[in-house]
Amino acid sequence: MGTKYDKHAPFYAQPAVAGSFVFDADRKKYIPRKMLYDQEFNRDAIRRAEPRIALCVAKFLQKLDRYTQTGGPANLSDGFLCLTVDVVTRFMYQESYGALDADDFNSEFLILEHDFVSMMQWPLYLPRTFALLFTSIERLPVWVHKRWLRGVIAQKGLWNMCENRIKYIHSCLAKQQECTRTVFDTTLNPDPEKQHSVTPIKHVVADAVSFVMAGSDTSAFTLKVAVFNLLYNKLDFLDHVKRELRGVVHDQDKTVPWDVLERLPYLRATVKESLRLSHGAPGRLPRVVPKDTVLCGTLIKAGTVISSSNYVHNMNPSVFPDPERFLPERWLENGPQLEKYMVSFSRGSRICLGMNLAYCELYLTLAHLLRWYDLQLYKTTEADMEWKDSFIPMMKGSLRVTVKKIPSYATPEKSLPTEKA
Repeated sequence: MGTKYDKHAPFYAQPAVAGSFVFDADRKKYIPRKMLYDQEFNRDAIRRAEPRIALCVAKFLQKLDRYTQTGGPANLSDGFLCLTVDVVTRFMYQESYGALDADDFNSEFLILEHDFVSMMQWPLYLPRTFALLFTSIERLPVWVHKRWLRGVIAQKGLWNMCENRIKYIHSCLAKQQECTRTVFDTTLNPDPEKQHSVTPIKHVVADAVSFVMAGSDTSAFTLKVAVFNLLYNKLDFLDHVKRELRGVVHDQDKTVPWDVLERLPYLRATVKESLRLSHGAPGRLPRVVPKDTVLCGTLIKAGTVISSSNYVHNMNPSVFPDPERFLPERWLENGPQLEKYMVSFSRGSRICLGMNLAYCELYLTLAHLLRWYDLQLYKTTEADMEWKDSFIPMMKGSLRVTVKKIPSYATPEKSLPTEKA
Protein backbone atom coordinates (compact mmCIF):
# COMPACT_ATOMS: atom_id res chain seq x y z
CA MET A 1 0.00 0.00 0.00
CA GLY A 2 1.42 3.37 -1.00
CA THR A 3 4.55 1.85 -2.60
CA LYS A 4 6.06 2.11 -6.07
CA TYR A 5 4.89 -1.36 -7.02
CA ASP A 6 3.10 -1.34 -10.38
CA LYS A 7 -0.01 -3.41 -10.95
CA HIS A 8 0.43 -6.70 -12.79
CA ALA A 9 -0.66 -5.69 -16.30
CA PRO A 10 -2.21 -9.01 -17.51
CA PHE A 11 -4.56 -9.12 -14.51
CA TYR A 12 -5.86 -5.59 -15.07
CA ALA A 13 -6.05 -5.69 -18.88
CA GLN A 14 -9.84 -5.69 -19.05
CA PRO A 15 -11.31 -5.32 -22.58
CA ALA A 16 -14.62 -3.98 -21.22
CA VAL A 17 -12.88 -0.90 -19.75
CA ALA A 18 -9.77 -0.72 -21.93
CA GLY A 19 -8.12 2.68 -21.56
CA SER A 20 -9.50 3.52 -18.12
CA PHE A 21 -6.84 4.89 -15.78
CA VAL A 22 -8.45 2.86 -12.96
CA PHE A 23 -7.07 -0.32 -14.52
CA ASP A 24 -3.78 1.19 -15.75
CA ALA A 25 -0.90 -0.91 -14.44
CA ASP A 26 1.81 1.72 -14.88
CA ARG A 27 1.96 4.26 -12.03
CA LYS A 28 3.65 6.82 -14.29
CA LYS A 29 0.60 6.81 -16.55
CA TYR A 30 -1.96 6.31 -13.78
CA ILE A 31 -1.04 9.21 -11.48
CA PRO A 32 -1.29 12.08 -14.05
CA ARG A 33 -4.67 10.76 -15.23
CA LYS A 34 -5.94 10.40 -11.68
CA MET A 35 -4.81 13.93 -10.79
CA LEU A 36 -7.20 15.33 -13.41
CA TYR A 37 -10.09 13.90 -11.38
CA ASP A 38 -8.79 14.48 -7.84
CA GLN A 39 -10.29 17.95 -7.46
CA GLU A 40 -13.70 16.61 -8.57
CA PHE A 41 -13.76 13.88 -5.91
CA ASN A 42 -12.19 15.55 -2.89
CA ARG A 43 -14.20 16.25 0.24
CA ASP A 44 -15.03 19.83 -0.71
CA ALA A 45 -16.33 18.73 -4.10
CA ILE A 46 -18.55 16.10 -2.50
CA ARG A 47 -19.89 18.66 -0.05
CA ARG A 48 -20.85 20.88 -2.99
CA ALA A 49 -22.54 17.90 -4.66
CA GLU A 50 -24.34 16.82 -1.48
CA PRO A 51 -27.72 18.32 -2.52
CA ARG A 52 -27.67 16.09 -5.63
CA ILE A 53 -26.91 13.03 -3.52
CA ALA A 54 -29.65 14.00 -1.07
CA LEU A 55 -32.18 14.22 -3.91
CA CYS A 56 -31.46 10.60 -4.85
CA VAL A 57 -31.75 9.47 -1.22
CA ALA A 58 -35.07 11.31 -0.87
CA LYS A 59 -36.39 9.65 -4.03
CA PHE A 60 -35.33 6.24 -2.71
CA LEU A 61 -37.18 6.83 0.55
CA GLN A 62 -40.27 7.99 -1.33
CA LYS A 63 -40.24 4.69 -3.22
CA LEU A 64 -40.18 2.88 0.12
CA ASP A 65 -43.38 4.66 1.16
CA ARG A 66 -45.29 2.45 -1.27
CA TYR A 67 -44.34 -0.60 0.77
CA THR A 68 -45.58 1.01 3.95
CA GLN A 69 -48.99 1.26 2.29
CA THR A 70 -49.17 -2.21 0.72
CA GLY A 71 -47.38 -4.13 3.49
CA GLY A 72 -45.47 -6.11 0.89
CA PRO A 73 -41.76 -6.83 1.25
CA ALA A 74 -39.22 -4.50 -0.33
CA ASN A 75 -36.15 -5.89 -2.05
CA LEU A 76 -33.45 -3.64 -0.64
CA SER A 77 -30.74 -5.42 -2.63
CA ASP A 78 -32.32 -4.02 -5.79
CA GLY A 79 -33.32 -0.78 -4.10
CA PHE A 80 -29.85 0.05 -2.85
CA LEU A 81 -28.35 -0.70 -6.26
CA CYS A 82 -30.89 1.56 -7.99
CA LEU A 83 -29.99 4.26 -5.49
CA THR A 84 -26.21 3.99 -5.87
CA VAL A 85 -26.38 3.93 -9.68
CA ASP A 86 -28.48 7.09 -9.67
CA VAL A 87 -26.16 8.74 -7.13
CA VAL A 88 -22.98 8.09 -9.10
CA THR A 89 -24.49 9.09 -12.46
CA ARG A 90 -26.09 12.25 -11.04
CA PHE A 91 -22.79 13.10 -9.40
CA MET A 92 -20.83 12.56 -12.62
CA TYR A 93 -23.22 14.21 -15.09
CA GLN A 94 -25.68 16.09 -12.83
CA GLU A 95 -28.27 13.82 -14.47
CA SER A 96 -29.13 10.41 -13.02
CA TYR A 97 -29.58 7.21 -14.97
CA GLY A 98 -33.14 6.90 -13.67
CA ALA A 99 -32.87 3.47 -12.07
CA LEU A 100 -35.10 4.59 -9.20
CA ASP A 101 -37.92 5.19 -11.68
CA ALA A 102 -38.37 1.43 -12.14
CA ASP A 103 -41.37 -0.15 -10.42
CA ASP A 104 -40.41 -2.18 -7.34
CA PHE A 105 -36.75 -1.32 -7.98
CA ASN A 106 -36.94 -3.79 -10.84
CA SER A 107 -34.67 -2.03 -13.32
CA GLU A 108 -34.01 -4.20 -16.37
CA PHE A 109 -30.64 -2.59 -16.92
CA LEU A 110 -29.53 -3.39 -13.37
CA ILE A 111 -30.61 -7.01 -13.76
CA LEU A 112 -28.38 -7.25 -16.83
CA GLU A 113 -25.60 -5.33 -15.10
CA HIS A 114 -25.71 -7.84 -12.25
CA ASP A 115 -25.12 -10.61 -14.79
CA PHE A 116 -22.14 -8.71 -16.17
CA VAL A 117 -20.53 -8.08 -12.77
CA SER A 118 -21.11 -11.68 -11.67
CA MET A 119 -18.86 -12.92 -14.48
CA MET A 120 -16.12 -10.30 -13.97
CA GLN A 121 -13.83 -12.58 -11.97
CA TRP A 122 -13.25 -14.91 -14.93
CA PRO A 123 -11.39 -12.45 -17.18
CA LEU A 124 -9.56 -11.14 -14.11
CA TYR A 125 -8.18 -14.48 -13.02
CA LEU A 126 -7.87 -15.94 -16.54
CA PRO A 127 -6.84 -12.78 -18.42
CA ARG A 128 -5.06 -14.27 -21.42
CA THR A 129 -7.85 -16.74 -22.17
CA PHE A 130 -10.60 -14.13 -21.99
CA ALA A 131 -8.63 -11.51 -23.87
CA LEU A 132 -8.73 -13.90 -26.84
CA LEU A 133 -12.39 -14.72 -26.31
CA PHE A 134 -13.71 -11.19 -25.81
CA THR A 135 -13.47 -10.03 -29.43
CA SER A 136 -15.15 -13.20 -30.65
CA ILE A 137 -17.91 -12.89 -28.07
CA GLU A 138 -18.65 -9.29 -29.12
CA ARG A 139 -19.09 -10.42 -32.73
CA LEU A 140 -21.74 -12.99 -31.89
CA PRO A 141 -25.33 -12.22 -32.92
CA VAL A 142 -27.43 -10.20 -30.49
CA TRP A 143 -29.84 -13.11 -29.97
CA VAL A 144 -26.94 -15.19 -28.64
CA HIS A 145 -26.06 -12.42 -26.16
CA LYS A 146 -29.67 -12.13 -25.04
CA ARG A 147 -30.02 -15.86 -24.48
CA TRP A 148 -26.69 -16.86 -22.98
CA LEU A 149 -24.54 -13.76 -22.46
CA ARG A 150 -26.86 -11.12 -21.03
CA GLY A 151 -23.96 -9.47 -19.23
CA VAL A 152 -22.54 -8.45 -22.61
CA ILE A 153 -25.79 -6.60 -23.39
CA ALA A 154 -25.48 -4.73 -20.08
CA GLN A 155 -21.85 -3.84 -20.72
CA LYS A 156 -22.67 -2.47 -24.16
CA GLY A 157 -25.65 -0.53 -22.80
CA LEU A 158 -23.53 1.03 -20.05
CA TRP A 159 -20.78 1.89 -22.53
CA ASN A 160 -23.25 3.52 -24.94
CA MET A 161 -24.85 5.56 -22.16
CA CYS A 162 -21.48 6.84 -20.95
CA GLU A 163 -20.21 7.44 -24.48
CA ASN A 164 -23.24 9.58 -25.37
CA ARG A 165 -22.81 11.72 -22.27
CA ILE A 166 -19.05 12.14 -22.68
CA LYS A 167 -19.39 13.13 -26.34
CA TYR A 168 -22.10 15.66 -25.45
CA ILE A 169 -19.94 17.19 -22.69
CA HIS A 170 -16.92 17.31 -25.01
CA SER A 171 -18.99 19.00 -27.72
CA CYS A 172 -20.20 21.68 -25.28
CA LEU A 173 -16.67 22.35 -24.07
CA ALA A 174 -15.24 22.44 -27.60
CA LYS A 175 -17.88 24.97 -28.70
CA GLN A 176 -17.39 26.93 -25.47
CA GLN A 177 -21.09 26.63 -24.79
CA GLU A 178 -22.49 27.22 -21.36
CA CYS A 179 -23.15 23.78 -19.89
CA THR A 180 -23.52 22.20 -16.47
CA ARG A 181 -20.20 21.37 -14.85
CA THR A 182 -19.30 17.67 -14.66
CA VAL A 183 -16.43 15.66 -13.18
CA PHE A 184 -15.03 15.18 -16.69
CA ASP A 185 -14.55 18.84 -17.59
CA THR A 186 -10.86 19.05 -16.70
CA THR A 187 -10.04 15.77 -18.43
CA LEU A 188 -11.93 16.74 -21.59
CA ASN A 189 -10.57 20.29 -21.60
CA PRO A 190 -6.97 19.97 -20.35
CA ASP A 191 -4.90 23.05 -19.56
CA PRO A 192 -1.50 22.92 -21.32
CA GLU A 193 -0.09 25.52 -18.91
CA LYS A 194 -0.71 23.06 -16.08
CA GLN A 195 0.89 20.27 -18.13
CA HIS A 196 -2.39 18.37 -18.33
CA SER A 197 -2.21 15.44 -20.69
CA VAL A 198 -4.69 15.00 -23.54
CA THR A 199 -6.86 11.92 -23.04
CA PRO A 200 -8.56 10.15 -25.97
CA ILE A 201 -12.37 10.31 -25.79
CA LYS A 202 -12.58 6.50 -25.74
CA HIS A 203 -10.43 6.41 -22.63
CA VAL A 204 -12.61 9.02 -20.88
CA VAL A 205 -15.64 6.86 -21.69
CA ALA A 206 -13.82 3.90 -20.14
CA ASP A 207 -13.20 6.03 -17.04
CA ALA A 208 -16.92 6.80 -16.83
CA VAL A 209 -17.85 3.12 -17.16
CA SER A 210 -15.34 2.26 -14.42
CA PHE A 211 -16.80 4.93 -12.12
CA VAL A 212 -20.33 3.54 -12.49
CA MET A 213 -19.24 -0.04 -11.95
CA ALA A 214 -16.97 0.76 -9.00
CA GLY A 215 -19.27 3.31 -7.40
CA SER A 216 -22.56 1.42 -7.45
CA ASP A 217 -22.21 -2.27 -6.50
CA THR A 218 -19.68 -1.62 -3.74
CA SER A 219 -21.73 1.01 -1.90
CA ALA A 220 -24.92 -1.00 -2.37
CA PHE A 221 -23.17 -4.02 -0.87
CA THR A 222 -22.07 -1.99 2.16
CA LEU A 223 -25.63 -0.77 2.75
CA LYS A 224 -26.88 -4.36 2.65
CA VAL A 225 -24.22 -5.45 5.15
CA ALA A 226 -25.24 -2.65 7.52
CA VAL A 227 -29.00 -3.14 7.39
CA PHE A 228 -28.97 -6.94 7.50
CA ASN A 229 -26.61 -7.15 10.46
CA LEU A 230 -28.40 -4.46 12.46
CA LEU A 231 -31.73 -6.23 11.96
CA TYR A 232 -30.43 -9.78 12.33
CA ASN A 233 -28.43 -9.74 15.54
CA LYS A 234 -27.68 -6.18 16.64
CA LEU A 235 -31.08 -4.80 17.58
CA ASP A 236 -29.65 -3.40 20.80
CA PHE A 237 -27.05 -1.45 18.86
CA LEU A 238 -29.74 -0.36 16.38
CA ASP A 239 -31.68 1.11 19.30
CA HIS A 240 -28.65 3.26 20.13
CA VAL A 241 -28.37 4.38 16.50
CA LYS A 242 -32.06 5.29 16.34
CA ARG A 243 -31.93 7.20 19.61
CA GLU A 244 -28.89 9.08 18.33
CA LEU A 245 -30.68 9.94 15.09
CA ARG A 246 -33.80 11.14 16.89
CA GLY A 247 -31.59 13.74 18.51
CA VAL A 248 -30.56 15.37 15.21
CA VAL A 249 -32.96 14.28 12.44
CA HIS A 250 -36.27 16.04 13.14
CA ASP A 251 -37.91 16.82 9.79
CA GLN A 252 -38.76 14.25 7.11
CA ASP A 253 -38.61 16.92 4.44
CA LYS A 254 -35.09 18.05 5.30
CA THR A 255 -31.80 16.22 4.93
CA VAL A 256 -29.30 16.46 7.76
CA PRO A 257 -25.83 17.18 6.32
CA TRP A 258 -23.11 14.60 6.06
CA ASP A 259 -20.70 16.51 8.32
CA VAL A 260 -23.28 16.40 11.13
CA LEU A 261 -24.11 12.73 10.70
CA GLU A 262 -20.53 11.50 10.64
CA ARG A 263 -20.03 12.90 14.14
CA LEU A 264 -22.65 10.57 15.62
CA PRO A 265 -20.64 7.83 17.36
CA TYR A 266 -23.06 4.91 16.90
CA LEU A 267 -23.89 5.73 13.30
CA ARG A 268 -20.21 6.19 12.48
CA ALA A 269 -19.38 2.85 14.12
CA THR A 270 -22.07 1.19 11.98
CA VAL A 271 -20.64 2.67 8.79
CA LYS A 272 -17.07 1.68 9.67
CA GLU A 273 -17.91 -1.90 10.60
CA SER A 274 -20.06 -2.32 7.50
CA LEU A 275 -17.18 -1.11 5.35
CA ARG A 276 -14.79 -3.48 7.09
CA LEU A 277 -17.00 -6.45 6.21
CA SER A 278 -17.53 -5.20 2.65
CA HIS A 279 -13.83 -5.22 1.69
CA GLY A 280 -14.14 -3.24 -1.56
CA ALA A 281 -12.24 -5.70 -3.75
CA PRO A 282 -11.72 -8.76 -1.52
CA GLY A 283 -9.57 -10.93 -3.78
CA ARG A 284 -5.86 -10.98 -4.50
CA LEU A 285 -4.59 -7.80 -6.15
CA PRO A 286 -1.24 -8.52 -7.84
CA ARG A 287 1.70 -6.14 -7.93
CA VAL A 288 5.16 -6.38 -9.52
CA VAL A 289 8.26 -6.06 -7.30
CA PRO A 290 10.29 -3.13 -8.78
CA LYS A 291 13.68 -4.14 -7.34
CA ASP A 292 15.20 -6.89 -5.25
CA THR A 293 13.51 -6.81 -1.86
CA VAL A 294 13.99 -8.70 1.40
CA LEU A 295 10.73 -9.60 3.15
CA CYS A 296 10.76 -11.56 6.41
CA GLY A 297 14.29 -12.68 5.69
CA THR A 298 13.48 -13.91 2.18
CA LEU A 299 14.91 -12.34 -0.97
CA ILE A 300 12.22 -11.50 -3.54
CA LYS A 301 13.70 -10.79 -6.95
CA ALA A 302 12.72 -7.78 -9.05
CA GLY A 303 9.91 -8.64 -11.46
CA THR A 304 8.29 -11.14 -9.11
CA VAL A 305 4.49 -10.91 -9.01
CA ILE A 306 3.15 -10.76 -5.47
CA SER A 307 -0.35 -10.07 -4.20
CA SER A 308 -2.20 -8.65 -1.26
CA SER A 309 -5.85 -8.88 -0.24
CA ASN A 310 -8.16 -6.40 1.44
CA TYR A 311 -9.99 -9.37 2.94
CA VAL A 312 -6.87 -10.61 4.73
CA HIS A 313 -6.23 -7.18 6.28
CA ASN A 314 -9.84 -6.51 7.26
CA MET A 315 -10.26 -9.97 8.79
CA ASN A 316 -6.98 -9.98 10.74
CA PRO A 317 -7.97 -11.35 14.20
CA SER A 318 -5.00 -9.69 15.91
CA VAL A 319 -6.44 -6.31 14.93
CA PHE A 320 -10.16 -7.12 14.70
CA PRO A 321 -10.92 -9.85 17.29
CA ASP A 322 -13.71 -12.20 16.26
CA PRO A 323 -13.46 -10.74 12.73
CA GLU A 324 -16.36 -12.70 11.21
CA ARG A 325 -18.84 -11.01 13.53
CA PHE A 326 -20.48 -7.65 12.95
CA LEU A 327 -19.32 -5.74 16.03
CA PRO A 328 -19.71 -2.00 15.46
CA GLU A 329 -19.00 -1.35 19.14
CA ARG A 330 -15.32 -2.09 18.45
CA TRP A 331 -15.19 1.31 16.68
CA LEU A 332 -16.61 3.07 19.74
CA GLU A 333 -13.74 1.79 21.81
CA ASN A 334 -10.76 1.93 19.45
CA GLY A 335 -11.90 3.77 16.32
CA PRO A 336 -8.80 5.92 15.66
CA GLN A 337 -6.47 2.97 16.25
CA LEU A 338 -8.46 0.63 13.98
CA GLU A 339 -8.82 3.14 11.18
CA LYS A 340 -5.26 2.67 9.88
CA TYR A 341 -5.74 -1.08 9.56
CA MET A 342 -8.95 -1.04 7.51
CA VAL A 343 -8.22 -1.05 3.77
CA SER A 344 -11.64 -1.32 2.15
CA PHE A 345 -10.78 1.74 0.05
CA SER A 346 -7.15 0.62 -0.40
CA ARG A 347 -4.33 3.01 0.52
CA GLY A 348 -1.68 5.23 -0.99
CA SER A 349 -1.71 6.41 -4.61
CA ARG A 350 -4.24 3.70 -5.51
CA ILE A 351 -6.74 4.70 -2.85
CA CYS A 352 -10.32 4.67 -4.11
CA LEU A 353 -11.07 7.93 -5.90
CA GLY A 354 -14.73 7.76 -4.86
CA MET A 355 -14.15 7.26 -1.13
CA ASN A 356 -15.67 10.60 -0.10
CA LEU A 357 -18.68 10.06 -2.35
CA ALA A 358 -19.21 6.63 -0.81
CA TYR A 359 -19.02 7.97 2.74
CA CYS A 360 -21.49 10.74 1.97
CA GLU A 361 -24.13 8.46 0.46
CA LEU A 362 -23.66 5.82 3.19
CA TYR A 363 -24.25 8.35 5.97
CA LEU A 364 -27.17 10.09 4.27
CA THR A 365 -28.89 6.83 3.33
CA LEU A 366 -28.49 4.95 6.60
CA ALA A 367 -29.33 7.96 8.77
CA HIS A 368 -32.59 8.87 7.05
CA LEU A 369 -33.63 5.27 6.34
CA LEU A 370 -33.18 4.16 9.96
CA ARG A 371 -34.67 7.38 11.36
CA TRP A 372 -37.93 7.32 9.43
CA TYR A 373 -38.59 3.61 8.83
CA ASP A 374 -38.94 0.55 11.02
CA LEU A 375 -37.59 -2.41 9.06
CA GLN A 376 -37.94 -6.14 9.70
CA LEU A 377 -36.26 -8.93 7.81
CA TYR A 378 -38.55 -10.86 5.48
CA LYS A 379 -37.47 -14.39 4.53
CA THR A 380 -33.83 -13.33 4.57
CA THR A 381 -31.21 -15.47 6.29
CA GLU A 382 -27.45 -15.55 6.71
CA ALA A 383 -27.31 -17.87 3.72
CA ASP A 384 -28.73 -15.10 1.53
CA MET A 385 -25.98 -12.77 2.70
CA GLU A 386 -23.14 -15.13 1.84
CA TRP A 387 -21.08 -13.73 -0.99
CA LYS A 388 -18.71 -14.76 -3.73
CA ASP A 389 -15.73 -12.90 -5.15
CA SER A 390 -16.55 -11.34 -8.53
CA PHE A 391 -13.67 -8.89 -8.11
CA ILE A 392 -16.18 -7.09 -5.94
CA PRO A 393 -18.32 -9.12 -3.50
CA MET A 394 -21.67 -10.36 -4.83
CA MET A 395 -24.29 -11.70 -2.42
CA LYS A 396 -25.91 -15.03 -3.23
CA GLY A 397 -29.39 -13.94 -2.15
CA SER A 398 -31.41 -10.77 -1.66
CA LEU A 399 -32.11 -8.57 1.34
CA ARG A 400 -35.89 -8.30 1.77
CA VAL A 401 -37.65 -6.34 4.49
CA THR A 402 -41.07 -5.20 5.55
CA VAL A 403 -41.38 -1.46 6.03
CA LYS A 404 -43.31 0.70 8.48
CA LYS A 405 -43.16 4.48 8.49
CA ILE A 406 -42.26 6.25 11.71
CA PRO A 407 -44.70 9.18 12.14
CA SER A 408 -43.18 12.59 11.67
CA TYR A 409 -45.09 13.85 14.68
CA ALA A 410 -43.14 11.53 16.97
CA THR A 411 -41.56 13.68 19.67
CA PRO A 412 -37.87 14.19 18.93
CA GLU A 413 -35.48 13.41 21.72
CA LYS A 414 -33.18 16.00 23.11
CA SER A 415 -30.24 16.49 20.79
CA LEU A 416 -27.38 14.21 21.71
CA PRO A 417 -23.78 15.36 21.93
CA THR A 418 -21.70 14.45 18.91
CA GLU A 419 -18.03 13.66 18.55
CA LYS A 420 -15.66 15.34 16.17
CA ALA A 421 -15.23 13.31 13.01
